Amino acid sequence: MPHDDPLDGLPRIRAPRPALWLLLVPAVLYCAAPLVANRVEPRILGVPFLLAWVIGATVVSPLVIWLVARLDPAYAKGSVEPLPVDDDAHAEGER
Repeated sequence: MPHDDPLDGLPRIRAPRPALWLLLVPAVLYCAAPLVANRVEPRILGVPFLLAWVIGATVVSPLVIWLVARLDPAYAKGSVEPLPVDDDAHAEGER
């Protein structure tokens, strides 16, 4: 019985995806908080600066993720993620 691949017929992409580097922005914002914003003053809208920094990072994160999705060619084509492990599984056959 032949192995039916559930991903057959779906578009694949092997293009470079430099927009994925933008996903480091939210991580850097959260990791930099104790180094950059670890103080109470100045207060922004009545909250300590550290809390304002975390709120700002929380607001910026989904915007960056949305932007990366729009800039990513794989998302635009609706293609399957090019994971090398998927290719290796076909070479080995069924487990």
